[in-house]
Amino acid sequence: MLAKDNSSSRLTKETLAAVDQFEIDALKKIDDYISRAGLAAPAESIPRLLDGYKQEELTELNLRGMGISTVIWATGYAFDFSLVKLPVVDSDGYPIQKRGVTRYPGLYFLGLPWLYSRRSGILFGVGDDAAYLAARIAARDSHRVLAYA
Repeated sequence: MLAKDNSSSRLTKETLAAVDQFEIDALKKIDDYISRAGLAAPAESIPRLLDGYKQEELTELNLRGMGISTVIWATGYAFDFSLVKLPVVDSDGYPIQKRGVTRYPGLYFLGLPWLYSRRSGILFGVGDDAAYLAARIAARDSHRVLAYA
């Protein structure tokens, strides 16, 4: 996990807990619908993931030094791009991008309202944008591999 400073440590762990609870609630709604509709579906168990809670929080990270070549900035519930130390936002604080792709190689945005369509900013609509970015990243990486072959 990367936190802006030590004071955000509690908030980061609270956010993890809230996201975990959202998943549980969403899956319960789906299970309730399956039950009400009398659909045959296999039972699903929700894995309990604790790694994020146990990890030391970092305040800095050397991306190149760690071999990280891609960052996808998934916005969550609030716009906060303060960890991105590049001139990547416009005068309104909105990321300068086209369909999530920035002019900085390896930096992408996902989950922004109207990133590409009306559904872009909602959990159940972000899939098309994620697939587009995944294809762009895979194409970039395949060209990189070919260049070294």
